[in-house]
Amino acid sequence: MGMKTSAALAAAMLALGLPGMAGAAKVGDPLYVKAKNTRVMKSPSPTADAVVILQPGEQVKWEGADPKQKQWHRVTAPGGKKGFVFQTNLSTTPPKMELVTDPGGKRQVDPKKFVASGAAVKALSPGAEKYGNGKKGDYAKAVASIKAMEARSKTVTPERIAAHVKEAGLFPVVGPRDSVAKTKGGR
Repeated sequence: MGMKTSAALAAAMLALGLPGMAGAAKVGDPLYVKAKNTRVMKSPSPTADAVVILQPGEQVKWEGADPKQKQWHRVTAPGGKKGFVFQTNLSTTPPKMELVTDPGGKRQVDPKKFVASGAAVKALSPGAEKYGNGKKGDYAKAVASIKAMEARSKTVTPERIAAHVKEAGLFPVVGPRDSVAKTKGGR
């Protein structure tokens, strides 16, 4: 199989294998991270060491799907670190981050800082709360429900999610922290 055929096949597999992908990516194309604390693994395995942790909106260069573990995709992360990312954490388009862009689409805030700030999940501004509480009908009830959900969401930390993933036997492809822990070998 020639190099062009392999690249075309890999691009076709990417288009089929990544949910929500708008079109086929070619090797070397940019892809974007979708999930908080996405781990770039040393090998295509959820138990491999993480080489770097990425945040939503960060761009990686796609190097193709792993031939044996097709749900894992080889990428080059910012700074040149290479590794594997689980397919569902990648997208051909950047996540919608309107609150951190100017009208021309230029990014104004570091995605890591935006995600860490909690602003990304805030559903109800003080103005919206005042408006809802001042309206008739079910508006006040909706405000109370949204505030209850916001309070509940604060208890769902990345650490709790990581513990649940481990307990449920799911792939730990998103980590509890935004930094790479040292391994037992001291690397």
